[in-house]
Amino acid sequence: MQKEGKIALRKILYFFLERSLFWKVGFIIGVCISVCFSLVFYFYFYTKGLVSSSTSPPSSSFMFERMLYFLILLVLIFIIWGAIAFYYMVKRPLDRIKNVLDTLIYDPKCLQGESYIKYSIKDEIGEVVEKVNQLVRNFREIETFRHIIENDESVEEIYQRLGEYLRNLSFSSFVIYEVSNSQNTMRPVYKSDEELEINSEKLFNADKCRAKRTGKVVTSLEAPHICRLYEYQDITHHYCLPIVAGNKVLGVVEIHLPITEETLTSKRLKEKLNLAHKFIEETSPVIESKRYAEALKEQTHKDPLTNLYNRRFLEGILDNLCAQILRRGTILGILMCDLDYFKSINDKYGHDVGDLVLKETARLLSENVRKSDLVVRFGGEEFLILLVDIKEGEAEKVAEKLRKIIETYEFKTPKGSIKRTISIGVSEFPVDSSAIWEAIKFADIALYKAKEGGRNKVVRFKPDFWTEEEY
Repeated sequence: MQKEGKIALRKILYFFLERSLFWKVGFIIGVCISVCFSLVFYFYFYTKGLVSSSTSPPSSSFMFERMLYFLILLVLIFIIWGAIAFYYMVKRPLDRIKNVLDTLIYDPKCLQGESYIKYSIKDEIGEVVEKVNQLVRNFREIETFRHIIENDESVEEIYQRLGEYLRNLSFSSFVIYEVSNSQNTMRPVYKSDEELEINSEKLFNADKCRAKRTGKVVTSLEAPHICRLYEYQDITHHYCLPIVAGNKVLGVVEIHLPITEETLTSKRLKEKLNLAHKFIEETSPVIESKRYAEALKEQTHKDPLTNLYNRRFLEGILDNLCAQILRRGTILGILMCDLDYFKSINDKYGHDVGDLVLKETARLLSENVRKSDLVVRFGGEEFLILLVDIKEGEAEKVAEKLRKIIETYEFKTPKGSIKRTISIGVSEFPVDSSAIWEAIKFADIALYKAKEGGRNKVVRFKPDFWTEEEY
């Protein structure tokens, strides 16, 4: 019974505490004033009665003093009660809100778990406390997100991370596009659902995308049918946010929203879209720096003329590649290719035509091997091709196919068509040697034999080609 009484008392107390702050403070002030006025009137009439009474007892002055002290005490009690209530209900939570906001403004890194404000009463201050706590949560989440993506290894990982955070914001349908400003193209790098349809027109001409072209938010929430390329007209709304850094649009986030009245008026949706803006603002400079770093790295690892990997890149990945080949128990085919009589092209037609022939040769070689294979510009007119995970003897067949393609191809140049042939030396790792650079040397020796034998040939390395003890 006592427990039930406490529960009932607590309910009554919380019923009072959760009323509007206006009514609570008004009630406190009203009680204090009412009590004070009641006591003043009581004291006044009591004193008046004593003065007007001719037969007042001897103890009347003593009673007068007691009533005066009692009045003063009651007034003090109610003033102290009002001050304490005001302190705990208003000043204390406001001070904590101020401290948290000061920390957010001046030293946000100092925010820890205890910076959340504990205030369970649902009045106006309770609403402000909840907003401040939400602000702290959002700030921490954005800070955590930024620190994570700064340590991601590639741009692709950042796009995946951004997609996961957008999912956490309860956006169920969206696409993230990456923009190539040099080629004016865009490609989807993250889709919330692989079945989502995409208009291919903007993929080949990025300026067709209004968000990319203007660098501003484009949404059908404000202007229906603003984007004619949107695939789900009259089915869903779209909200397209550009990823902008350094006055360049690096990408576009296309969010799909349901067509309902609630979508247009939802305060919660506006908060989520605003938070998405914040995540994208944190993402854009990191994407820019990562893309710039990758471009620099690619420049050091790729041949600028043919866009093939260069020898420096080969040296960096070769040990790891060979370790994988040995672990899987497969074979790495090595083709050393050299265009026949290439110097005569430069001498007769000029270096511009020679460069064009080299670029076209690189394209032909790359397009006629698997994507898992590696084509490297080894130097001058020499190309090294590594055929990954093949069977013994297969490298020679691939080399012969490439030789025939080059032999029959006509190189179109400003100075007419040119035909050329190619010589290819073949070796296999670890069949011919368990040392990869020795196996590459063996392919080079086989190429030399092909040149000696009249060119336009494929020659497989044989042990009797090399009699030296060291390579």
